[in-house]
Amino acid sequence: MADARPIRGVVFDLDGTLYDKRALEWYMLRSMPLALLRLLRYTRVRGGLAGQDFGDGPAIARVTLERLSKDPRAQQRWQRWITEHYEPRLLRGLREASTLYPGVPALLARLRAAGLRLGLVSDYRGVPARLAALGLAPEAFDFVLVTEDLGAMKPSARMVAATLAGMALPAAAMVMIGDRAFADQRFAEAAGMRFLGVRPRGKADDTWMPWPAVEAELLRWTGA
Repeated sequence: MADARPIRGVVFDLDGTLYDKRALEWYMLRSMPLALLRLLRYTRVRGGLAGQDFGDGPAIARVTLERLSKDPRAQQRWQRWITEHYEPRLLRGLREASTLYPGVPALLARLRAAGLRLGLVSDYRGVPARLAALGLAPEAFDFVLVTEDLGAMKPSARMVAATLAGMALPAAAMVMIGDRAFADQRFAEAAGMRFLGVRPRGKADDTWMPWPAVEAELLRWTGA
């Protein structure tokens, strides 16, 4: 590791970082065949919010619906679909088709026992329910930030500042663990944190690697 300063805090993303989200994605596609186009459109619109800051939770919800449709009646139908179909099915998929990467709870406990401060920064609302569906308690983390609830998405500057304040550690003493270069890696760079990327398949390098290698690097970097 080029930077020899000790790691005192670890900030994790959730989806695709603590579990392989490919199984969840396949579950959603298989279980909602009649809503496939709607599902793909919603996913695309959500992805297009990356890095933007709309000020507060209601604003980002409003903008999301406006990008889905300009028709107010269609927006109401979208809202019902999201709350009555998409979100319940997502939680069911997390329970039935998804599992944490091997050793995640033990790793978190080991890092905490070594005196490290742990954070979770996720873009999407419903984190307590999503963690529960995966069998992980929010109390496993010292600091939890859901950016959508505050009206922004990683790597927005306000969410960087909120994370640094919540973690109460110098950025140089922290590492971010994520799975998206355009959101998580840029978030770490904007904050001044080190970064490790979870790449379940494909070529590994010094930054991007499968979960077992990320776990090994974390233990090596922290001495835990």
